[in-house]
Amino acid sequence: MKPKFLRILGIALIIFSWIIWGVIFILPFLKLTIRQYALAYPVLFAATSIFWVGAALVGKELIQKYNLLPKIKKWFKRSGDN
Repeated sequence: MKPKFLRILGIALIIFSWIIWGVIFILPFLKLTIRQYALAYPVLFAATSIFWVGAALVGKELIQKYNLLPKIKKWFKRSGDN
């Protein structure tokens, strides 16, 4: 069992990475110069890698608890497949 502080920090990093992805999708609608866009996109894409740090801190148990992979596989399953 990991300390509670590390678990909370991991969850906060994961949530922060989602916020960064939201900013990346909003960025084209902002009035920025080409130079600002050229700086913002690589920096924000690099910052989204904190998701993996957060996932490592949270631990395997919580990742498995909220595993969406079976649901995603079900969405893409052909109707004729069993």
